Amino acid sequence: MKSILRIVLAIITIAAAARVSFDLNISDQIVPITGQTLAVLVSAMLLPRWEALIAIVSYLALGAFGQPVFADGEYGMDKLTGNGAGYLWGFLLATFSVSTTRGYKDSRSLLSIMHGNVLGTAIILFVGFAVLAFHIGTQSAFSLGVTPYWAGAVAKILLGTLVVFGIRKSVK
Repeated sequence: MKSILRIVLAIITIAAAARVSFDLNISDQIVPITGQTLAVLVSAMLLPRWEALIAIVSYLALGAFGQPVFADGEYGMDKLTGNGAGYLWGFLLATFSVSTTRGYKDSRSLLSIMHGNVLGTAIILFVGFAVLAFHIGTQSAFSLGVTPYWAGAVAKILLGTLVVFGIRKSVK
């Protein structure tokens, strides 16, 4: 029962964080920043691997089948097949990688937690870039799908590290 509760809580947290959004103006380009990636990686760092994976797969399925859980309340199967689909699929690969590697290190240390967040963020950006590059070409994909998001990614890595570290310290 605790496992189901943690999974449902993770799904709700990710969906709620996807609604937390603001725009950054970087080099005359408006870049939307959401809390979605932050919540995905925090879940991957805190939940047991299978719970984290079930939460992400369930989250993606909810969005694909009509629940407005993606960023800006978006939903639909096209979100998992279009230009931005790689970022969503990157959540799954990042969750697997982060939840697997954290078992091999002292996952309570600040450095280890930051490492997990950097790894997860890099995976999400890479998978997002790869899918976007397939649709619009490599140069455009890098300039539109990676470069503008670094400032937000760094902020989310730092915030996620502090959140996970704080939770781990308080739950010894």
